[in-house]
Amino acid sequence: ANEMNFGTKSEAFLACVHEDLQKVMHKAIEAPPYDFSITDGLRTLERQKELVAAGKSKTMNSRHLTGKAVDVCVLIDGKASWEFHKYEELAKHILGVAKEMGVDLEWGGLFPGFKDGPHFQLSKAKYG
Repeated sequence: ANEMNFGTKSEAFLACVHEDLQKVMHKAIEAPPYDFSITDGLRTLERQKELVAAGKSKTMNSRHLTGKAVDVCVLIDGKASWEFHKYEELAKHILGVAKEMGVDLEWGGLFPGFKDGPHFQLSKAKYG
């Protein structure tokens, strides 16, 4: 398989988040089960308020506000896919990479209630 890498938009989102998160995602993109992009990283309070108002986020306490979360998008033939099972497969891969690197990463698809498949965050336990 060709080695994958992120496009400039993904890299721009990644540049603003915690370096452990950057390291995990850069390693994960090398041989993922699906190509994926980074669609969000560090968020402003204003942006978070908009997302909560739109029902796209459930909290004003988001890990995005501190640069400890990213959202990903699975790409199939260059087009976004929102099929949950694809995010489950990708999450297994990303969480595996994180574990190998000793990074305590959580996947939004395992959240109780609101299953947030695209969301990955550094744990509060380890990263505050």
